[in-house]
Amino acid sequence: MNTQTQNIALQSPLKGLWMGVMCLAIGTLNAQELVAPKTDVSAGPLRIGIALPFHAQNTKANPLTDAMMDYYLGLKLGFSELEAEGFQANVSVWDTEPTDSLPLNQLAIANLVKSDNFKDQQIMIGPVYEDNFKALSQHTGLVWKTTPNAWISPMGYVKPSMSKGKGPFPNMNFFINDTLRYKSVAKNVAQMFPKHRICIVIDADKNSKTKGTMYKAMMQKTTTKLVTVHVLKNGVLTPALPKRDSIVLTSCIPDATVRVALEKLLEKRQQCWLIADLGWFEDKRYYTGLNDPLCIYPTVNFTDFHDEQTLAFSRKFFATYGFEPSRFGFIGYDQGKFLGYSCMAFGPGFLSALPDATYEGLINSIHFKSGGTAPYNDGIRFVMIYEDTPHIFTLD
Repeated sequence: MNTQTQNIALQSPLKGLWMGVMCLAIGTLNAQELVAPKTDVSAGPLRIGIALPFHAQNTKANPLTDAMMDYYLGLKLGFSELEAEGFQANVSVWDTEPTDSLPLNQLAIANLVKSDNFKDQQIMIGPVYEDNFKALSQHTGLVWKTTPNAWISPMGYVKPSMSKGKGPFPNMNFFINDTLRYKSVAKNVAQMFPKHRICIVIDADKNSKTKGTMYKAMMQKTTTKLVTVHVLKNGVLTPALPKRDSIVLTSCIPDATVRVALEKLLEKRQQCWLIADLGWFEDKRYYTGLNDPLCIYPTVNFTDFHDEQTLAFSRKFFATYGFEPSRFGFIGYDQGKFLGYSCMAFGPGFLSALPDATYEGLINSIHFKSGGTAPYNDGIRFVMIYEDTPHIFTLD
């Protein structure tokens, strides 16, 4: 890749207004400086590299181009808001997928690893595809000038692996695979309800049983309260629920239709909740028309448009770029603010210093599970539905 800018095929007419601006950033090896007052003159601006599949030279309609653009613009907006608080960074942006042609993709990656600028970034974000991530991080021509303190997979879980004697990379995953996510649900439920009796509900399906075993093991690590497993068949639980209030039913059954039967078991009890299976919230057939005071839905990427900060971001994004943000714009913004605050507090090596706390973004809850060489975000959002309108669940 050379230092000449590349055109970006933006499919939205409103996004086309920003083609000239973005062509100054995408595909260039020159850093784009975000001007901010310096708080530490000797440290200098943070060096952040962004390598995403923008498909800059693709002339065909490509939804991925819009998604990557929205993510980048949200990230950039998050960084720019932090300037007033002293954040400063030189941001370099590369396109790992200039066209749909795989040979040209390989050429783009080969040129990236030759770039002195690319090899001297403190924070690296991307690529998105696991194959591209491994091809880049393990390329024989990649010799770091400065090994990144954090190399981030921003949108999909990539299993960390050693890279040229460094790593493992990625050493930060913002999103995780299903197994880790279910463990996160179980841990968070036990933490949210430390005084409740937790009853895990499974059915005869093998996957449901496996999930229930995993839930029980994770919950028993988190709480001292009794955790039991119950099998649902024809609306009846075996063993039966204990005769008490303050019960949390945690479903490990992917079929959302069992919600009605499970809630009937709780309707005459006090302070009881049903925790949905992770997929229920995505299956919108089963929560339209609801006013559901008992069920709590775990999910990711949930935006609460009753939140004033969310509305303010949408208005600012539109005023800045001329179009509404997609969920990728929200994701980029959340990650940008989290990374910016973390670096401002602890420097580029913040991974080893992060506290055991959750950053509540506009669309994601960010909590990095530490204790290993490759922390991952196990934050989960919990949602309730009042009169067909989802809201973030909060304990009073």
